[in-house]
Amino acid sequence: MPITIVTYLTHPSVECWNFQENHSTRLRDSLAQHGGAEVIMTESEDEFVQALPKADLVIVWRFRQKWFDLAPKLRRIATPAAGRDYFAVTPPANVQITYGTFHGPLMAETVLAMMLAECRGVRLALQLQGKQLWPRREMSNHMRSIAGSNLTVLGFGNIGEWIGKYAKPFGVNVTGVKRNPCPKPDWFTDADRIVTTDSLCDILPNTDHLAVCLPSGKETDRIINAETLSQLPAHAVIYNIGRGNAVDEVALFSALNEKKISAAYLDVFADEPLPAESALRTLPNAILMPHASAITPVYLDRFLDELIPSLYR
Repeated sequence: MPITIVTYLTHPSVECWNFQENHSTRLRDSLAQHGGAEVIMTESEDEFVQALPKADLVIVWRFRQKWFDLAPKLRRIATPAAGRDYFAVTPPANVQITYGTFHGPLMAETVLAMMLAECRGVRLALQLQGKQLWPRREMSNHMRSIAGSNLTVLGFGNIGEWIGKYAKPFGVNVTGVKRNPCPKPDWFTDADRIVTTDSLCDILPNTDHLAVCLPSGKETDRIINAETLSQLPAHAVIYNIGRGNAVDEVALFSALNEKKISAAYLDVFADEPLPAESALRTLPNAILMPHASAITPVYLDRFLDELIPSLYR
């Protein structure tokens, strides 16, 4: 018997986060030999709520607790989002919530681009462009090789592992930091290791690159603070692509402003959008992105790549 899929994926500014007719067609065609599917695309909350009584599956960015009462047939909520903080709901026992797990390679590309831009002088070249005709001296004092550098990945889960895996072919030594010990990935070498969070301050002095890819929550709140920042060497660079709560932005500003660390590449912030008056906006060594590290024209295609096989079961 065909299932009814109701979609409500819209975004006012990021086109690739909008569910399109080609995505609907792909869902229907993929499920044609597996019982079939009716796909109802909605573009407003009112349309979505009106379609809920028919839904076996909904594909959404968000869901309200009260909507469960309107969806007696609902068995699954699927969201492309990776963060568990998108849904502050308690589903009925017969309703499953699933999140996207495809973001790792996309976000790893972003972090690797940041690392290369920093090590190979791209950031500095852009800042000096138009100010100096031939800033070779300034560039030569800054540029270094990424090979042989030490990358610490704080939050060595799915996304964190992809960051390490993408950095590894460049000769980077990887240390993954997790709450609990786990087996090493098969791409690890003898130079790589996994440590627990209580060892973080022990490894920071030997860290050249610190990638923070933690979820939000009380246990991660401001884990990067004045104390942890003080353990980093002056040439170290921070990359935060997890959640903004993990970094104490006041302490980070001080560390950057006083050149206690070299730079910070930030895609997420405690308050988003980052307020216009944020002191971080005044720093040349703070590179700010608008929570965009997983954006790609094929974002929803990657989501469907993993969603569709799960609907066959």
